Amino acid sequence: MTAGTEDKLSCAYTLPLILALVGLVLFMALLTRQLSLTFLCILVFTMAAGAKAWSRLSIIGIQSELRIDKKKMFPGETLALSIGVANNKILPVWLQVRVALKGALQTASGQTALRKDSGLLWYQRVSFNWQLTAVKRGVHRIGPVVFEVGDLLGFYPQIEQAPDFHDVIVYPRLVQLNPIRLPRRDFFGIPGVRSPIEDPIYIHGTRDYQSRRPARYIHWKASARHNRLMEKVCEPAEQEKILMLVCTDRFSSDHTGEAFERALEVAASLAVQLDRMRFVVGLASNGRLKGGGNAAVKISRNPGHLSDILETMARLEPVPAGEMVDILQRGLTLPWGVTAVCFTCRLDGASLALNQYFNRRNIPMVMIVCDHTADLTAAETKTNEKIYRLDDIRVKGPAI
Repeated sequence: MTAGTEDKLSCAYTLPLILALVGLVLFMALLTRQLSLTFLCILVFTMAAGAKAWSRLSIIGIQSELRIDKKKMFPGETLALSIGVANNKILPVWLQVRVALKGALQTASGQTALRKDSGLLWYQRVSFNWQLTAVKRGVHRIGPVVFEVGDLLGFYPQIEQAPDFHDVIVYPRLVQLNPIRLPRRDFFGIPGVRSPIEDPIYIHGTRDYQSRRPARYIHWKASARHNRLMEKVCEPAEQEKILMLVCTDRFSSDHTGEAFERALEVAASLAVQLDRMRFVVGLASNGRLKGGGNAAVKISRNPGHLSDILETMARLEPVPAGEMVDILQRGLTLPWGVTAVCFTCRLDGASLALNQYFNRRNIPMVMIVCDHTADLTAAETKTNEKIYRLDDIRVKGPAI
């Protein structure tokens, strides 16, 4: 039971009892013809009736606005929450604001239930501000805001719920990683941006056409727009492409959820690391997404692509929505030269089927086993460079 509910119940029980006692005193005063006491009791009843009428009018003209300064953040970062309330009438009111946060966001003192009250004069506006810290990954809703307004003594509060709310996306925590060796299929033998061969699929800009270049590089739409010949500037064909897979099949057996969170922290950190190295990264998972949708992000280097991957990981739940192989076969396009990095709770039949799926397509795959209690010997990981333990990749220490 919240403090506001306790106050309301206390007022609801005590005020009628007080009025009943005043009524009894009034009856006795009338019998004994105590004129002063009679006027005092009538004054109390008049004040109570006036307070009730005041309270009923207090909700009229109350407007509110819920604002936050950011909607996406990492654990440990803070956001500013502001609730503005305006009293657009001549009648002053008493006001209390409450917001429940459900523990994922909290103040510096650890509060998860926000509550402030104030008095509002005629046509006055007040703003309540908090600094909230993200505690864990996920999609966390702020709101709705509950208002309690009434007469200045708070005898008959009226409760109103504002429809405003905001969803805050908290990415997985970024951690430090040990280097891992990713198998690759070099087509031209010269890695990265030094490759002399350009891939026409990956166009990252245009420039003025140079006469020594073949005509197939002319960007006709850009030429028409600029009224001069422009040519495409392409990414090197040898650019590394990584498809990250998160298999959620066995994570649901971990009731603490720690194994899944640790896996996502390493996966998010690896995605950020690969993006900084100019790798082309994609993501696929067979887990359910909070809010619905497909847990897949195509392999590309579009602006905001890394944010899409981190947001998908933030929404991911350790509940399988199907077999990973079926999801890949249904429509995820795998470009040539891709390398798969799979995060799985433990090696089982599903991970073996996934390994066979990529072997048939001659796609190299690295398996990262996340459950530290999984039956995986150190000799097995040492002799097989395609299998890693999550604990061997993650560096123990504070987050980045």
